Amino acid sequence: MIFLFRFDKARDGLDFILNQAIAQDMYPDIHEKLIPLVELTGQALSPYKIHSTRNTVMEFIIDDSNQMEVKLSPGLGQYIDPQIKEDIFTISKRIADLCVEVMNRRTLEIRRQMNKPRK
Repeated sequence: MIFLFRFDKARDGLDFILNQAIAQDMYPDIHEKLIPLVELTGQALSPYKIHSTRNTVMEFIIDDSNQMEVKLSPGLGQYIDPQIKEDIFTISKRIADLCVEVMNRRTLEIRRQMNKPRK
């Protein structure tokens, strides 16, 4: 299982927690695309954080079978309007796709470096 990101309860809203390796490899162009999506998701989730039974309100993972999965805090989904929930999941998938793009880009860079002829 690979943790991509999560939203945790914070005093004044929610904290966006990004996988540390992805954060270290972040590219400026992807970061620019990520910011508004994170803000939208955080704003949509924030009113429901009071119903979260865990500190983590929502997380996004890639499971062992390579499937992407959004997990809300247990029972939280019952409080969220179905259309808002669908919007949250759609935007979260876009965030996840950007995270995967960072990982793929970094992997390609490493492969290129390994295949460079040595002098």
